[in-house]
Amino acid sequence: MPQSDPPGPKRHSMPAGMVFMRQGERGDRAWLIESGELEILLTTPTGTRRLGTVGKGAVVGEMALIDDGERSATVRSLTEVTCVEVTREAFRGLLKRSPPLASYILQGLIAAIRRDYGLAATERIGNAVDFRSTTSFQKVVDRRMFREGYVFYSPNEPLSAAYLIQSGRVGVRRGFGTLGEEIASFGPGQLFGEIFLLTGQTPDVTAVASAGSICEVIDKKSFDDALSGMPPILKSLARIYIAQLTKSARRESSGG
Repeated sequence: MPQSDPPGPKRHSMPAGMVFMRQGERGDRAWLIESGELEILLTTPTGTRRLGTVGKGAVVGEMALIDDGERSATVRSLTEVTCVEVTREAFRGLLKRSPPLASYILQGLIAAIRRDYGLAATERIGNAVDFRSTTSFQKVVDRRMFREGYVFYSPNEPLSAAYLIQSGRVGVRRGFGTLGEEIASFGPGQLFGEIFLLTGQTPDVTAVASAGSICEVIDKKSFDDALSGMPPILKSLARIYIAQLTKSARRESSGG
């Protein structure tokens, strides 16, 4: 018997007051909003606050599909909403059609947004050799060795590249120098420095090699090429995440 095509996207009409997802739950689908308005709610130890509202053209619930993390917020409809359901498999298909660097970019952006919300980030950990072995890797070929104690960047220093760790570890420390409090640590398969590169913000921390490390040095053009090579929906999401993080960084720098 001939194999049938997989079912297409499901379109739904949801009433006002419908909870699409709850913060902390695992996610297996997202929704592309065609009409209506929804509110995004974040619960913290001090209470629940509204992060904002979204409407036509927005995608909600996709972060947990991209990084396999928990739902970062609760989303509830304020009006009747018409939407298209997007499964985890569909999102994975979009990532497979993207440049190899794309998933690193999206997961890094989502991790930064989760940290900005005060939530635990789901970090990629593993072996990054598969990234280097892809046929589209010719644009990212600068692999370097760094000694223990090497400073990759310091506060207020504009970045021209980000780094993908192949071996070793890199610590991120508060303030200037290598003796500040370590607030994050990255290992093989993890990307660091990309948020500053993508948002155009200068670092407020120091990144230093905790041990001898081998890293891919990825320049700004490679990031731009990866973004332009994403399917439209992922490209739009990346731009939304970048704009959100840029706005947050400006608000913090102004003391707002």
